[in-house]
Order: sequence, then C-alpha cells, then structure tokens
Amino acid sequence: MGDLPFNPLKCTTQMRRSNRRGVNNHPCVSRLAFSGVFVLSLALAACSQPTTQPLATSVPTIYVTGASVAGNATTGLTATTGPTATPSPVPPTPTPQPTATPVPPEPVTLAIVGEPETLHPLYATSRAAQTVVAALFVGCISPDERGVPVALGCEAVPTIGNGGAKFVGDGDERHLEVTFRIRQGWRWTDGTPVTAQDALYTWQLIMAPEGQLRDPLTQKVFSMAAPDDRTIAVSFMSAAQARAAAAGSLRGDVPFEYFTQLGDYARYAEQTTPLADADYWAVLRWLPAHLLKDVPPANQLESDFATKPVGDGAFEVSAWNKGTDITLVRSAEPFPLQPQGNVPGIIFKLAQDDAAAAQLVQDGGAQMGQPLSAAVISTGAVTSTPVAAPLVEQIVLNTSHFPFDDVKVRQALRLAVNVTEVMSDPSTGLATGAMVVDPDGLLRTADSARLLAGHDAAGAKALLTEAGWSCDVLPCAKAVTQENGTVVTRTLEFTLVTNERQPRNALSQLIQKQLAQAGFGVDLQIVHGLGKNSKLFASYEQGGILLTRNFDAAMYQAPSLTRLSGVFDCASIPSETATSPTQGNVFGYCDPATDALIAEAESGESAVSEAAHVKAVADALNAISDNALFVPLYSPLWAFPARDIAGVRFVGAGVETWNAWEWEQKASAASN
Repeated sequence: MGDLPFNPLKCTTQMRRSNRRGVNNHPCVSRLAFSGVFVLSLALAACSQPTTQPLATSVPTIYVTGASVAGNATTGLTATTGPTATPSPVPPTPTPQPTATPVPPEPVTLAIVGEPETLHPLYATSRAAQTVVAALFVGCISPDERGVPVALGCEAVPTIGNGGAKFVGDGDERHLEVTFRIRQGWRWTDGTPVTAQDALYTWQLIMAPEGQLRDPLTQKVFSMAAPDDRTIAVSFMSAAQARAAAAGSLRGDVPFEYFTQLGDYARYAEQTTPLADADYWAVLRWLPAHLLKDVPPANQLESDFATKPVGDGAFEVSAWNKGTDITLVRSAEPFPLQPQGNVPGIIFKLAQDDAAAAQLVQDGGAQMGQPLSAAVISTGAVTSTPVAAPLVEQIVLNTSHFPFDDVKVRQALRLAVNVTEVMSDPSTGLATGAMVVDPDGLLRTADSARLLAGHDAAGAKALLTEAGWSCDVLPCAKAVTQENGTVVTRTLEFTLVTNERQPRNALSQLIQKQLAQAGFGVDLQIVHGLGKNSKLFASYEQGGILLTRNFDAAMYQAPSLTRLSGVFDCASIPSETATSPTQGNVFGYCDPATDALIAEAESGESAVSEAAHVKAVADALNAISDNALFVPLYSPLWAFPARDIAGVRFVGAGVETWNAWEWEQKASAASN
C-alpha cells in the first residue's frame, strides 16, 4: 500500500523476508505503541449477532393430578379407612429441556488479496503466498507478534547468555558458532520426523546456483554440521573466510565462488571482524529432504511440492482451486506445540483487490481479511481493529543540493514542520504517530523516538541564524561566496516534489505554509502517476527523480525501516555504477563513522548480544537523527477485519496466520 516499487527506507532483500516468513514462517508482527498524538478508534459495527440456540423438538408438558389411592392390587395392601382428606395440589413437574447438540467448529475463512505464485517457502514472496505458507510451515525459531524470537520447532533460542551462540578462535579465524536443537517429536505432516539433515539440505539448496536464490544471511555461513539427528551446528564466516569469499578463493561444502561472481561478497574485501547478523537465530531453515532430495534445484518451482507442500505446521493443503480458494485441513499428525486451537481448517478466499476482500468479509463470505485501508471497510457488519501500517509518510532531504547541504538547515526544517497539525488535517485520514522502525527486521529492539522531532518554531529560527541566514525579510537570505570568489545573495528556497496521490496536494500546501512561517520559500512540484508509473519512482535508467537524486526535497510514503544498511550507508547511494532500485540512500548521505556504527549494529559482534545490540542500534540511530536526513510525518491506520475467532495474535505487521494452530472458533461463529 506504499508508494514505492523500490524501497528507500527499507532496503532489504525479499529473499531474506521470504525465508523468515516461509521456511521459518513467523513474520515479525510486533507493533510499536500508537502515538498519543492521534488516538483513534474505528467506528465499525461489530458483526456478532445474538447467539441463537437450535430449536428443540416440541414435547407436550404433562401435569400429574392428585387422585386418591384406595389400595394396590399388586401388593395387596389396603388403605386405612378414615376421613377423606382434601388432596393437596401437586406442583407440575418441570420437563427438562433437551440438550442442544454441539455444533462442530467450522474452518476459518480468510480473504486474501491476489493469488500465491507458489507455496514453496523459498520462493513465496508475495503477501498472498506468505499468508498461506505461514499456516503450513513453522520452522525452528521465529519472532512472535512483539518481534521477539521464540523457539518453536527448536528447544531454545541459542544466545550468548545460554551458551548456544558463541565466538570461538582468535584473530582472523575468530568466528560465530550457533548450535540449534530440534524439539523432540517435531514432525512433517506426513509423519516423518524433522531431522538435522533437513536443515543441511535446505542450506545447500539455497546456496545452489541452479536454484536462483540469493540470501545475504545464508551467504554468511561457512559450514553446517549435524552431530546427531536433532542437533545442527552453524559456523559463520571468520574475517579471513569473508575476505577469501570476496576474492573468489573460498572453498567449502557450497559453491561460494558463484556468489563471488555475482558481487555478493564484494563488501567483505577488507573485512577485519567475524561475520555475524542480528538475525543469526533465523539462519536455520528446514524443508523435507526425504521428499525433495531427488528434485533438482532448478526444478523446485515446477515440482508438486510447490503447489501441495508438506510442512511442519498444524495444517496441510487439501485443495487449491486456481483463482477461487485454497483449503487447508488440520493434519492427522498431532502438532507438538500448545495451546491447540479447535480450528479444523482454513479456507483462503482469493480476492482481486482490497475492495473485493473487504466485500467478502462484509458479505459474510470470510471471517477475516488481511489489513486493509480503512477507507475500503464500510460501517457494515464487520468487526475491525485499527492497526498501524508499517509505512511512513515522510519528507526526504537531498544532502547534495542547496540548501540541504547544510546540516543546520536540515535540522531547522525538521523543527519547523508541525506534525500534530499535519495529522489533524482532515485530508490525512486515519493515522497514528510515525512508525519509523518496523519490528520485522534487524531494528526490532530499537526505540525510534530519537528519529522523531517535535515542533519548535523558535528553535528552527535559531538554527537558521546560526547557519548565517537573515530572516528579517522572508524568505531568509544569506551572502554566499561562489567558487570564483564572487559574493552573491541567496534566498532560502527549494522545491518540494511529490506525486498526485491523495492527500499529497492538500498536505504539501499545508507544509508549504508551515515552512514559510520559519523563513523557507517552498515551490511545489506535483508529479503525475502512481508507483512505478510515476517518474518520481522510476528506475535510474528511466530518469527516476529519487534514484537519480534530481530533487531538493521529496514527500512520499515508504515502508518502515527494517535495517539501516542499504538506506543510510555510503555504498547505497544510487549512481551510474549502482543503479539498482533496491539502493535506498536517496539522501546522498555518506559518513564513514556512521557506516561503522551501522555495521556494528547489524553484523558486528554486538548484533549477537541482546543488550549490546540495543546500544549499537541506538548509537547508529542517534548519528542518523543528528544529521536530519528526513522528517517522519505519520503512519496510516489500517483496519484488520476479523470476527468470531480467538487466539489471533496479530497487531499490524507480518502475516496474521503465523500462529494459526492456536486459533479458536468462538461459539457464535457456528450459529452465524
């Protein structure tokens, strides 16, 4: 739902996310707390109807009268003669109501947008595919809804504290070793036990050139070993091995040289520290080797497994009716994790777009839908929960263009923008405080509040004064000495470019007025087209405004940050030699000290220690914030429609099916 076909605030490969949501399967679904700036509750009517009991078969009520008994022919007893007593009224005997026959739980119906391109976890990249795959594959370790890694198919999360992760060796040979232990009784849904050989097979499959997969996390591993059927020891590369990989001379159990030729190891040419990763615990993935070992890597996508895979979750594929629905049923093999829900299956209804998915939920064709724009959810019989979308509406500044080549000017602009006023404007729609950091990534432990700036008009003017700007007449002016020695007077003016998507027209004008009050002169440029059809987001070769960095400031919506590398490091500045649309440093910001902080936070030894990682990320965020590269405005609110289902642990990001084995059909669902 964001604007971008590429990802300037979230430069991470789709393969990395696919692995975590596919083989590992559990997306990070934690959400940062909603900002108190704009507390909202969607006025969406609840669907729950009054519970209706089944009608019982009609049974006549029988009343017993009080007749006098004179004797009993069977026993021969004779009643004593005496005065005839007036019989006491006998109260009617209540007739027990028949017990209603329990209604078995029905499958959950879930509307998803689009159709999966495959159900093979390594290749399932679309949201539709990942939503289905998440109910089929659980994996070793994955984040819960708060973004915290939890042990699922493995006994524990290996950490520095419990000894499961440790650095061994000295000097250039020092490296990270992580040991995983498969949970007793973990199985594939065909009854075959999950073993260490499944993990080794999957590592080799990902690294096979014919498989056409490129995963930076897996590429950091030098070797995997299986001491026994339930233990896997993973060795990440040492500094010496990383340099050898960059040079194309590293040899091992997988063809590292192939990825050297692709340039994937080039960054390690001068590596001096061991390779690590803040997601080190997610490196272990497994697929059923007993089913796939004879399928060549190049044929994985065309195999039967890609349409009807055997997973390690609580459900298995029953039917896939192309263009219509996908049905999962509960596996006959008991699922090892508790608590167990009562849902016997999941039916995914395939919708063409958000509006069609919303209509399915509103019409009763689905109990649940993916998070949708609140605008497409009517006030009909739909119970919806507002969730913050992992997107940020923001203003990005080009540090190579006047006047934003001066950090004080960038800092002043950030203080001059009144975010509260922006969010209060009716054109903004439903919104919450900017969720700059998405917990579905390496920064999940970060406090992103440092990246936000409160409105301070006086502070903005003070910074401009420090930078030599005179604001007696607006816009501010400054004497500037040119390269030829000529002194000219320049005014504090720039162009703010955005696209035609609503509510940009109204918001850009509002921000124009706010900045004018601080002394900025702002020209607005509206670029036609949405997404990749807009020149704002076009490729480098097509002259895309962002990737060619042909702008002063730009306003658009981008995904929340999952990592800092690829976004704020020197190597990620788009250029004629680095034109990839995944290059996200459109700010043109390059600072070797910040690069070192980012590297330590994401791939240094600090990344493996929880406490050290929090500090390392904070240090990197502080450096980025001090340089005021962008101004986060807000995050849109989505509506998560669901009714009569308990146990759904989902608060906005990731995939809602990650804990489907826990789901419960509420009692009212059976009677709807």
